[in-house]
Amino acid sequence: MTVISLEYGVEGCWEGEIERDRLLVHHAGPMPLTDSPAAIRASLSSPIDFSPVKQAVVPGDRVVLALDRDVPSSAEIIAELCAMMIAGDILPENLLILQPASLTGVRPSDPRQLLPEAIRNEVVWKVHDPTVKDGVCYLASSAGGERIYLAREVVEADFLIPISRLGYDSLQGRRHVMGMFYPGLSNTEAFTKSLGQGHSELGPDDDRPLRQLVTELPWLLGIQFAMQVLPSGRRGGAAQILAGQPEAITARGTTVLDDHWRLRGDERGETVLLSIPSISGEPTGWEQLGAALDAARSLVESEGRIVVLSDLALPTGPGAPSTPGIDILRSYRSPREALKPLRKAAPPDLLAASQIARATDWASVFLLSRLDSEFVEELSMTPLQNDREVTRLISQCESCIVFDGAQHIRAELADD
Repeated sequence: MTVISLEYGVEGCWEGEIERDRLLVHHAGPMPLTDSPAAIRASLSSPIDFSPVKQAVVPGDRVVLALDRDVPSSAEIIAELCAMMIAGDILPENLLILQPASLTGVRPSDPRQLLPEAIRNEVVWKVHDPTVKDGVCYLASSAGGERIYLAREVVEADFLIPISRLGYDSLQGRRHVMGMFYPGLSNTEAFTKSLGQGHSELGPDDDRPLRQLVTELPWLLGIQFAMQVLPSGRRGGAAQILAGQPEAITARGTTVLDDHWRLRGDERGETVLLSIPSISGEPTGWEQLGAALDAARSLVESEGRIVVLSDLALPTGPGAPSTPGIDILRSYRSPREALKPLRKAAPPDLLAASQIARATDWASVFLLSRLDSEFVEELSMTPLQNDREVTRLISQCESCIVFDGAQHIRAELADD
């Protein structure tokens, strides 16, 4: 027997046993760093193809830390960067942490939580709002002739440090180090242009229009230094920190990401068991569920079973995003019937809703979450109430594939 332990959500953990002859693959992902602050300091003092970052700024500079959403160990990274900047005579009030807007995600947690209390409120934290008048300004035209508008703070910064998460992306192929800037730090028109279901027929390195645009941004903005973080298969922590010249860390990041999160399976399994652990202390979102189901669909048999461990819940309170795509999916008797109306409506959560629809049309999906059972059933999924029901399902499977951190995986069938 093989003992499996899967972390999911903010605090959930499932443990069980699977017979070795029934376990086809267990992709666990990398483990978190044991001392992330030390790893961050090391990456900042010895960056790839760049001098130590503290030598690149001068007193009086306005420094913008462009922090993507869902970056593992983001609070630790912000704490170390701010400490290094302040030690280099950058005033706390000249430091801005800027995060991209999202039409589908909840407001992120304050990344300043590990800053010393004396300066915590002096360092400015802002989530970009693309609807604010004069909040963006013209940067340049892309090689394809598209006029690019970005947040005014980005264009006017003296020194700009992008901080993003390594990962695969249905629209960009790979999450580029500048991927958060467009549309996340642009205007409402950019969000409209970037809406789509993704390109499931393309590989992560195939040409894609959106990636071509964002790869021009380091040159247009004069970006000298960037950071990318490899997520672990467990909750919260980073597995590796890359820092340095943008092109250099992009090249290094491609290899690191594929080594840890790209999986080519020799055969499909009757059941895929997957976990969705929290990256930044927030519960599972629809984007994470859609990405995880997309990975499972690649390796589960047609009419097989996908068992999901999550703490997905409906966001509530002020600023909670709407889910029009999910609502469209709930209103149809079958997932396949919903795909055409989804494409026609093109809601902000089109990608996640489409991924869920394709997965539930291909296989039976069993979802452990904090959603109401009736809500789950309306999505053509079977609700699970507790870990014991997961254990019962797994004990009945003929063959099983297990994914830790399934939202990060790029899964492919070798024959494809």
